[in-house]
Amino acid sequence: MATLRKKARDTEPLDPVSVSEKALVEEGASSGGALRSWFRLFACWVFAIAVATHLHYKLPEPKSHRGVDPTTGNTEFSEHNAMETIAYLSDTLGYRIVGTVEEAQTFDYLESAVRAFKSEAQGISGAPKFDIWVQQATGTHRFDIMDNMVFKAYTNVTNIIVRLSCPETESRACEDNAILLNSHFDTTLGSPGATDDGSGVAVMLEIIRVMSRRDWSGYRNSIVFLFNGAEESLQDASHAFITMHEIKDSIRSVVNIDACGTSGREILFQANSREMIDAYKQAPYPHGTVVANDVFRTGLILSDTDFRQFVQYGNLTGIDMAIYKNSYLYHTHLDLTENLEPGAIQHLGENTLAIVDYLAKNSTLSNIERTSEVVFFDFQGLFFVVYSWATAFKLQMGAVFFATILFAFTVYKTAHSSPYRTIPNIVACYIKTTASIFLSAVAALVLPVLVALFLTSDPIGRNMAWFAREWYGAVIFCPMSLIGMYGVQYLLYALPGPQHVDMEYGAFVSLTVAFAISTFLTTLTSVASSYIFWLYLSILFVATLLNEFVWKPKATKSVVWKPQISGLTYIVCAFPMTLLYTDYTYAMIDIFVPLTGRMGFDTPVDIIIAVVFGMVTFMTTLPSLAHVHRFGKRFLRKILVALVMLQVAVLGAVVIRGGTYGGWAFPYDEFHPKRLFVQHLKNLTSGESHVGFAEADHGPYIETVVTAVEDALGVKAEARHGSENANEWASIYPFSAFLGGYRFNTKSYLEANGVKPDDLPGPFPKLSAQNDKYDPATGVRSFSIVSVSPTYTWTVIAFDADVLTWSITDSEPLEGPTHYIVRHVVGHGNDAWKLDLSVRVPEDKRAEAKAGKWKMRFEFTALEKENFAGHGIERPTGGVGILGVVRDVLPIWTTPTWLSSVVKVWEL
Repeated sequence: MATLRKKARDTEPLDPVSVSEKALVEEGASSGGALRSWFRLFACWVFAIAVATHLHYKLPEPKSHRGVDPTTGNTEFSEHNAMETIAYLSDTLGYRIVGTVEEAQTFDYLESAVRAFKSEAQGISGAPKFDIWVQQATGTHRFDIMDNMVFKAYTNVTNIIVRLSCPETESRACEDNAILLNSHFDTTLGSPGATDDGSGVAVMLEIIRVMSRRDWSGYRNSIVFLFNGAEESLQDASHAFITMHEIKDSIRSVVNIDACGTSGREILFQANSREMIDAYKQAPYPHGTVVANDVFRTGLILSDTDFRQFVQYGNLTGIDMAIYKNSYLYHTHLDLTENLEPGAIQHLGENTLAIVDYLAKNSTLSNIERTSEVVFFDFQGLFFVVYSWATAFKLQMGAVFFATILFAFTVYKTAHSSPYRTIPNIVACYIKTTASIFLSAVAALVLPVLVALFLTSDPIGRNMAWFAREWYGAVIFCPMSLIGMYGVQYLLYALPGPQHVDMEYGAFVSLTVAFAISTFLTTLTSVASSYIFWLYLSILFVATLLNEFVWKPKATKSVVWKPQISGLTYIVCAFPMTLLYTDYTYAMIDIFVPLTGRMGFDTPVDIIIAVVFGMVTFMTTLPSLAHVHRFGKRFLRKILVALVMLQVAVLGAVVIRGGTYGGWAFPYDEFHPKRLFVQHLKNLTSGESHVGFAEADHGPYIETVVTAVEDALGVKAEARHGSENANEWASIYPFSAFLGGYRFNTKSYLEANGVKPDDLPGPFPKLSAQNDKYDPATGVRSFSIVSVSPTYTWTVIAFDADVLTWSITDSEPLEGPTHYIVRHVVGHGNDAWKLDLSVRVPEDKRAEAKAGKWKMRFEFTALEKENFAGHGIERPTGGVGILGVVRDVLPIWTTPTWLSSVVKVWEL
């Protein structure tokens, strides 16, 4: 008899559907109860999202009282003052490209401002010692980015350095231990740079004003302010300071300020020491997580800052901060003062001031060690959490241990409360449901990719339909993500093997098990971002614990089944998860969606965004993986049918209504523009003249623009997709490797306007070889390449050679014959530079070299300075301006970067 009873327990079939349908008796005996239950969960989500949205986008009130607290009289940071600086830099001076007159005017403005601050501070009791340096430097460095190797050279780039240190009576040690605060005053091509990096420059000026009026008698360290004049040319000026300036060895840590957006809070992008992260805790409005730090190190964010130079050449620790929201306007003509969100500069300024003030006053700045073994994150900007990886390991593994104990308890209790189940049988049920959680996660990420592939297929062509409005991504991809999540749960009913008596309860406990496993495995990788899994596990653990011992309905003698997961359990679980992950979602979406507009022509951005929204859907709606079982298989089927209908309706709306300008899914508008690069390239060797037309994304509707340019110039476009034509854009190498576009031969247009195609305007740059020597014994030719290029900047030479030595001091030439690209930039007032080379002449060419007839081929490109007005204005060819013709036909939903370049091949 005992054997028969055991067999009955192990084999007697239980119908989870019929059990679940009994729940309707207690819940309201109709679908109305189900709808009320889902409404409560949905309301919880909405409330959490509303709270998170308010806190995430909340900014401090701008201080507009000229930087003095009207009640106390204390000097404080004022956005009003900072905005005056930004307005002058971006609206009055505008494009401040290295080598232009605007660069020199910016330098004059900044030098005048800091000298005025020095004069004003001299009469203040306890004021700091105020030192000013002007550095003009020439140097070289290797700069690898985007898997491309670039050798950089610069001539007479300008830095302004200010140091505030303890008064003369204080210890000399104060000057020998300094915090570096850095920003750059130059701008990139095509942008007036209100935020990038007018914001950083303005914040630094305002902090100098504030700090120079304070009593420094209690300070321990100095603050060095570096206004660097060549960041956009691949970080030349910061390299010059950290490798050549006389006070470089006094720098102990760095705070770098930059921008890739125009609104919202600044974010802590990078940090590489515990001491500097602790300093960030002093920020009144913290915003940062180690997740951003980890993602930045992967290279997924195609951006870089001066922080690299300070770490690479100065071996410094520090923090890297930036305004990052609304980066649709980053590096465009729309980076203007009028597009800066009020409060953003106040947020950045107060945070930066608090950090450097703390470092100057309280930190020893000695023996700071670089480390990535730190976990940090803010909670909705209200407070900042920092702890070591050693602590994180204990916390995370401890949570896994207690979750395992709780799981064992649920297995034991279930086995003793059911006449039909044994412990192995119940464990088998949990293995299946836990596996379904992981499969739901995979489905949530993968199925939206099918939507992306459908929308980007040739017959449809609705690429980047989500670009202009970030939340469109949720509408387009989230229904399919939910279909994947819930579809896996629906299939769970049909799988062979034992089933949970209560599928909802089994799925909820399996959520805890799944995140215990995830926390355990990611903790073993020592990746600090694994704290996310720990936070989720902790929330699930607390919710399960409360459900088991506080809220779970007590058993009754009634045969009618009662739900084993309380409604309060879902609230305790869903609210903090949604509150937490909504904050991360906004940060992630605000970074990645605008970034897709400049990730490159060949990057599958629709797939990337589909996966991002799939992950967001899974992490935000996680508790619903249990809740979908609350009312049984039939109700779950209705949910799936409704989601499929919603997804089909959304796709239909995108396909039918999103294909023309003004349609709801058209990807661009004036403030969410498509980035274009338009270049008039004049070949001084062949006499040819072309207009190059390139795009930085793979969005649709480019054909409309191409057709308009074809009509304006009267010539058909020639497709120039692929990296094989990147040399035509050498002046913006290595970004040129990511562009795809077209080329227009302007010969017929110029002839129609009475201009000979080879009637190119001067002056012209010149490349020559000097100090040319050949050693026949070694087969080595040594010479100097000298460039003289008045009215040009951002020059590039490309050549193939077996280089033995050269004047690029911090990088040895590569072994054997290699293709080299050397970019050079000159400061304002300079028009010449040189590169020393010693090359091994090929053996079959040594006789020519001995006779002085062997030549090397150099392809030389130079960018005209005149075109930096940013409006498609250039030196006319025979009185005809080609770029102006293109400018007049571009639609408002594009933002062009205008280039006017010359190229020539020299045999030297």
